[in-house]
Amino acid sequence: SSGINAEYGGDLNNSRGRTTPLANADVPVESYLCEEESDCVIIHEIFDSQAPLEKGERDLDKAMLAKHSTIVIEPHQLGEVCTRYIRVGNTLHKSAVLAGMAALSISTFRAKWSIPFSGISLATAAIYHFSWQHDPACKYQVDTAGHYLHRIPLDQLTSAAPVILIRRDDRVRKKLHNSVAAAAGMLLIYQIVKIIREL
Repeated sequence: SSGINAEYGGDLNNSRGRTTPLANADVPVESYLCEEESDCVIIHEIFDSQAPLEKGERDLDKAMLAKHSTIVIEPHQLGEVCTRYIRVGNTLHKSAVLAGMAALSISTFRAKWSIPFSGISLATAAIYHFSWQHDPACKYQVDTAGHYLHRIPLDQLTSAAPVILIRRDDRVRKKLHNSVAAAAGMLLIYQIVKIIREL
């Protein structure tokens, strides 16, 4: 995705049903596009210490833009960066929802105490909207429990601990935090106007 672009890059090989190295012999990854019914892409690592790592992320970016349901990342560094990046998006989403719900709950008995929570909800929702939700990575979650291993041709894996990304429908998630943040924002405006009038 674009947020990891500074660290990695690569061109996606479109061959199906077999493992093929990318056209550039110096690229440190190779892509395996699974059979269409399983709809997954495996980004393999090529153990060449002389090869640059910049092209692996382009492989990942193209796979996300192609909306593959499963993406397997074998290069360790690329997988770690992608995992952290997705975790940031999850944190922004949860912060917007939890802070907004806290603000709405607290406002029923301590109205002024809700102001910082409303501000946090509104700020994190805005950051998510402008810097995250248009990134293709926002559609993916890391399968940490291995529930989707059945989608992957295990005989094609060369890593014992690859990062597995699963594409998810995030429309409900977006509606949830947008609704909560909007309510928190309205509450924030109301509280600020109320304080100003009391001055």
